[in-house]
Amino acid sequence: MKTYTDDELARTLYGIASERMQAAQRNMPCSEEVFSVLTAAAPDAVSYPAMAQLENPDFLDAAYLLLLGRPIDAPAQAAWQPQFELPTQAFRTAVLQTIIRSSEYQKHRVPLVGCPFTLAEDESQQNLLVSAQTIPPRLVRIYQRMPRFLQKLAKKIAGKE
Repeated sequence: MKTYTDDELARTLYGIASERMQAAQRNMPCSEEVFSVLTAAAPDAVSYPAMAQLENPDFLDAAYLLLLGRPIDAPAQAAWQPQFELPTQAFRTAVLQTIIRSSEYQKHRVPLVGCPFTLAEDESQQNLLVSAQTIPPRLVRIYQRMPRFLQKLAKKIAGKE
């Protein structure tokens, strides 16, 4: 029996979901790289180092999904697209500052940890500590780390919804 790491398992699940979405003539809501970062994310904090390997467009998708709990909308995508060619640090700082200063983020207040950029004048304003959760078995953990829309997708794929 083959042993999988969490990342390999997440990428395998993405492949299965992608095949089923293509069969239904639909597209996945994010790339495999973003999905891998999402499934590795803790439910109570967002780790900047986990997002660091992503290219600018995928970083934008991951930031919206992890910090705001939703996919990026079309107008925001169109507004950010011309900036994809900016240097990595400049682009990421702009994205994170925009999200963290938004009223939508203020409702969720998911802490961003390990970020090397200065994002707010008052560091205490951007982070709110959330108590840690116990870790269940691997598949349940991966499912719980997914944003709600991906949980719904997983349920549909499994025939539970």
